[in-house]
Amino acid sequence: MFFILSKLLDVFLSPLFWVVFLALGSFFLSCKLKRIFRLSSLILLVLFSNSALFNLVSVNWEEQSVKPDDLQKANSFAVVLGGMASENMHNGLPRFAKSADRLWQGLYLLKQGYVDTLLISGGLGRLFDKQIPEGELLDNYLTAIGLKDKTIIIESSSRNTFENARNTAKLFDRKKLPKKIILITSAFHMPRARACFEKQGFDLEAFPADPLSDTRPMQWKDYLIPSGSVLAQWNVLIREWAGMVMYKINGYI
Repeated sequence: MFFILSKLLDVFLSPLFWVVFLALGSFFLSCKLKRIFRLSSLILLVLFSNSALFNLVSVNWEEQSVKPDDLQKANSFAVVLGGMASENMHNGLPRFAKSADRLWQGLYLLKQGYVDTLLISGGLGRLFDKQIPEGELLDNYLTAIGLKDKTIIIESSSRNTFENARNTAKLFDRKKLPKKIILITSAFHMPRARACFEKQGFDLEAFPADPLSDTRPMQWKDYLIPSGSVLAQWNVLIREWAGMVMYKINGYI
């Protein structure tokens, strides 16, 4: 039930939804309320399309990037969380999202010898999804391009971050492995992911990927020119905050 509810709430957490809702709603109201709704819609649009404001908020929320050489050498496992690829129904190959940076950073740590084993955890994370589970999709893809070997383990039954942590813990317990890992996920998602894995008894180092906050200095246009893409980024960040609240309520963290 929680999984279904969390997906349905996504629509109502979108700033763009409220911008459009208020703008359209103004056409059906009296003159006084009409002005209030339209002004509210405009204010929301200006605020949530400002790159500098978003960057200020996101940089204070996300865990900051880590240099590979700063990682402890005692970690032999890196865990990469899913949510980065879905099946292209036209050709059966993965369709990678921006968050696929998680995978490439994990592969870098593996191939450069910072870790001995890479665990990729991800299944079906959408309602009514009939696609191949993400883990299986990535397993097939990495095998086809010659990267899959015994150093890469796939877990493909997890639907969300809580299940990522729980199923990874079960795997470690079954194999009697020490719960000491490098955790790789998107920077905006790392606080919730960290809390979930620590709740399952893991001692971890965070290696954040694909930050929402800018990796370059702010420019004048970031303060003055509205950005449509920033609206979508706010949607990601607000949804993550709501996820933290829901996970806390459900005792997942």
